[in-house]
Amino acid sequence: MASVFDYIFNIGGNFTAQISGMSAAAGNFTAQAEVAESRSRSLAGTLASLSYLKDIAQNIADGFNSLTTAGVSLDSQMHDLSAVAGVTGDGLKQIEGFARQSAKAFGTDAALAVEGYKLLLSQLSPELGKYPDALSAMGDCIQTTSKLMGGDGVAAAQVLTTAMNQYGVSLDDPTAASARMAEMMNVMAAAGQAGSAELPAISAALQQCGMAAKAAGVSFEETNAAIQVLDKAGKKASEGGVALRNVLGQLSKGRFVEKAAAEELQKAGIDVNALGDNSKSFKERLEMLKPMLNDSALLAKFFGVENANAARALIAGTDSLQDFTDAVTGTNSATEQAAVIMDSYSERQAKVNQKIEDMKISLFQLTGDFSLWCGTLLSALVPVSQLLPLLTTIWKLIVGIIRLNWVGWIRTAAVNIGLMNGTLSASNMISLGFLGNMGRATIALVRFATVGIFNALKGIGALILSFVTGGTASATFSGIASASFGAFATSARVACRAVSVAIMNIPIVGWIAAAIAALVAVGVYFWNTSVKFRAVLKGTWAAFKAVFTNIGEMASKVFSAIGDLIKSAFSLNGAGIDAALKRLKSGFSDYGKAVGQAFNEAYQSEMAAGEKDPKKPKNSPKGSPQNKPVNPGAVPPGLTPPAVDPTGGTLSGASGTQAGADNGTGKIRNVTITIDKLIESFHIHTTTITEGAEHAKEIVLEALMGALNDTQLATE
Repeated sequence: MASVFDYIFNIGGNFTAQISGMSAAAGNFTAQAEVAESRSRSLAGTLASLSYLKDIAQNIADGFNSLTTAGVSLDSQMHDLSAVAGVTGDGLKQIEGFARQSAKAFGTDAALAVEGYKLLLSQLSPELGKYPDALSAMGDCIQTTSKLMGGDGVAAAQVLTTAMNQYGVSLDDPTAASARMAEMMNVMAAAGQAGSAELPAISAALQQCGMAAKAAGVSFEETNAAIQVLDKAGKKASEGGVALRNVLGQLSKGRFVEKAAAEELQKAGIDVNALGDNSKSFKERLEMLKPMLNDSALLAKFFGVENANAARALIAGTDSLQDFTDAVTGTNSATEQAAVIMDSYSERQAKVNQKIEDMKISLFQLTGDFSLWCGTLLSALVPVSQLLPLLTTIWKLIVGIIRLNWVGWIRTAAVNIGLMNGTLSASNMISLGFLGNMGRATIALVRFATVGIFNALKGIGALILSFVTGGTASATFSGIASASFGAFATSARVACRAVSVAIMNIPIVGWIAAAIAALVAVGVYFWNTSVKFRAVLKGTWAAFKAVFTNIGEMASKVFSAIGDLIKSAFSLNGAGIDAALKRLKSGFSDYGKAVGQAFNEAYQSEMAAGEKDPKKPKNSPKGSPQNKPVNPGAVPPGLTPPAVDPTGGTLSGASGTQAGADNGTGKIRNVTITIDKLIESFHIHTTTITEGAEHAKEIVLEALMGALNDTQLATE
């Protein structure tokens, strides 16, 4: 029958005071949490204000940059144009006015219009800068052509200046030259509209054949028509221009045609001199070559194999050539196509935008250098406002550092370190509390990592030197090694002791230390009961000693072999080198064998000694002590379980009386438990806490239940 217990708890001592202290600490923590929350809100508000200031500065800077960008770009382009053309004063101002008017008319940037003027000055002649009206008319041609080329003003200027230069248009009369540019623009636009080659391809072809066509007396209209005919035949862009140049060159030879070819031409009824007559149109000269279409050999002989196909296409396509020529002559195609394009919504919107941009340019020029300084300062305010939180924090940190009691802190730190070092030197490891223990352990580990390790390395070096030297030097090095190993051992022992005290005084980690102590006890148990365990440990220790005791002999052999190896190398003695290498190998091999032999001898010796110990009788009768079942609660020989008090020493005493008789029906016991001190000290250190008073109550209840369980175990 189960036992029945009556428990009477008398809780006295400092229980009430400790609970009151816990309540007060919880209240203080709550107050501190509220203060932290208030400061966090204040910090968030400050950061929001700083972010707002940054946004204001950024918006103002962006607005000012948008206001001045057009004016800055135009001013930069005008200065470049002045440097190229040498135009200043009123002339430069007039060109700027033309550029702004052109921008509003075509919906492009004024700076882009000036860029077109610069290309005209550099590609044609800087003298055009002295004639603003002619320069403005040519600039309008560029703007018109750019509408046919997707708004690419640079490509449009390249097309027009290439045509002017290839055909050698005179610039003596800038006004007439600007009118000729407009005609060429319309011719090329009409050719691109009527044929398959567009403006970029026409420009590439003209770069190859323009001068030859001009020299052969072929009009610009017929040249564009011929480019379109060749493009249809597969000779596109620059390839078509090269083919046309070669055909024109062969036609222009006249009486200088090769004798054999001239004879064949005369037989075919072709007048060689008439082919070179520049007064005839290109179509007329090609028609004279119609008989060649039936004589491929003559065609290849006259124009060359590489140009035969192009010549055949032109001769056979004289009707198409005439049609293209008629289509591109006397038209206003470029202006008409540009007008259609500029009637789109996006183009009309661009015109409106350029009117606004023109007002910004006027405002920029009105403010002068004020916009320069204002824009620069506003741009500088943006990164400053972005760094303002960091600058504010640094300033507060500097002020806080200045206000610190540096003298007192340094004096206190020096005294504490001195006292701690004295404590470590004396190995007086009394408990200093959690923080004190951790600080002492840290200093001890630092000492071990510096002084201890240094002395260990110093000792190993001195030990090796003592092995390889002799006489007084060997004794000196041996003494140094002994002293160094002693310093190493002392620092290691002090560090281990300091760390041990720190660990044992951590409330929770103390249980871990107890577990480690239990593992040590298990090791002691196996040492006392297992022969093989002892043999392995003794063999390992013997091998470790052999590493150091045999290092001297190994070093002597190795250094001697190295010396012989060097001598043999310098004397070019092959046999000596082989012998030295064998000795070197033998030295390392013998050293390894000595270490292994030391382990094996110690292991075998311990195993042999263990076999001589009394063994359990083989024929022990059943029920003898050797065959008794093992009590699960019994402690193995040589193993002392650690004394661990789960209540932390808070249970001061327990007493009880036993009533009734054990008659096989059960026991009745009256037990009185007196708890003098439930908790000596209860501290909470945390930055984030989620538990409240309920958790504290659970801790107290857990301690009481632990005391109850211990008492029940003791009375069973």
